[in-house]
Amino acid sequence: MKVYRLYLRDEYLEMVKSGKKRIEVRVAYPQLKGMKRGDKIIFNDEVPAEVIEVKHYETFRQVLREEPIDKIFPDEPSFERALRRFHNLYPKWKENRYGVIAIKFKLLGRERK
Repeated sequence: MKVYRLYLRDEYLEMVKSGKKRIEVRVAYPQLKGMKRGDKIIFNDEVPAEVIEVKHYETFRQVLREEPIDKIFPDEPSFERALRRFHNLYPKWKENRYGVIAIKFKLLGRERK
């Protein structure tokens, strides 16, 4: 089991803490490519979670077609707005070079819903 430290913008951290955000999507950097079920994540050095599943995709567009948008962005933007959010966070060349991962997780140390 490996422990990953991931950092989120405050608005997304609050969505994780509330239990509404259950999928974290990132560019599949080399340091994240080995992530697997059972690994741990600590968001912003304060919120522990366990990886349930990791799926690899070529693009953010593909993730948004196959994963529930409301588990990635609980404020439920449209498909195009969600895609723009990713492209505002990551340059297109990183998406093209590394691909994308969708990390399904559950919070630890709290009552599970």
